[in-house]
Amino acid sequence: MKKLTRFMLVALLSLATTAVNAQDQSKTETAPTNDQAEKQADAGPTPVKLAEGAAELSPENTKVTFVGIHTGDEPKPRLGGFSKFKGSVKVAEEKLESMSMEFDIDSIWTEFADLTTHLKNADFFDVEKYPTAKFVSKKVSQGENGVTNVVGDLTLMGKTNEITVPVKIKMEDGGVLVKGDLKLDRASFGMNKMVDRVAKDVSVTVSVGEKTVGPAKKGNQAAGRGGRGGGRRGNPLDRFKEMDKNGDGKLAGDEIPERMKNFIGNIDSDGDGAVTQEEMKSAMEKMRGGGGGRGQGGGRGQGGGRQNGDKG
Repeated sequence: MKKLTRFMLVALLSLATTAVNAQDQSKTETAPTNDQAEKQADAGPTPVKLAEGAAELSPENTKVTFVGIHTGDEPKPRLGGFSKFKGSVKVAEEKLESMSMEFDIDSIWTEFADLTTHLKNADFFDVEKYPTAKFVSKKVSQGENGVTNVVGDLTLMGKTNEITVPVKIKMEDGGVLVKGDLKLDRASFGMNKMVDRVAKDVSVTVSVGEKTVGPAKKGNQAAGRGGRGGGRRGNPLDRFKEMDKNGDGKLAGDEIPERMKNFIGNIDSDGDGAVTQEEMKSAMEKMRGGGGGRGQGGGRGQGGGRQNGDKG
């Protein structure tokens, strides 16, 4: 039974790494390149041309992003945005008159493929039921320090609430630049699941004059596929943190790929249906010689290539 358990532990750790490598590869396949993001940042915002006092908004000239955080001591900010939307702004005498936007929610992106998929399901945006969101301004007033307050109706997940978007507007080279930041309470639109782990308030930024680009790639984790001849896959505990989408310190539910679930019982020492970092670490220590029968003289001790503490 000890050998069988060791085999399962090795298989689970290998599958955990493979699953996150697949996530990284999916991320690099779907997201625009880091070069695109850098070039856009270097160029700075470009005024959107006006035609009869109106500018049409699209991902080619506008960027809408959001940042969500986890509750607790480690907020772990997660950047996201939308790659498909349309809208318009109207300007008169260099002042904003109106603003409207409509979003294809299925075009949501984040830095992690699994997180993107999770945000689309019924825990959050429920894309199949609510495929679009829409904002239409009702009133525009001048605030302090050059801020323009845009009051309008936001319809999200079938519910319409009045919100205020404070923006700054700049006329330049025959075009317009608009930048707005706001905090949006997702729970007020019925997106009230997992509020104990993911904060209700989401920071949203709208930038008219910046082209939409996805997230910059984090490192080069997808460059090597691992396995035989594929290079090392990295520290499984680091991979654990990437698989832990909600940042609660354990793998549970849809964070665990289907092909891993048959092995969970060999790691889940307290039987609660989830795997913590400590449980994973304990399993790794056993695998590396703490109870696996391969210490000195067992074929993998001194001279055998893998002593205790070898992270290979």
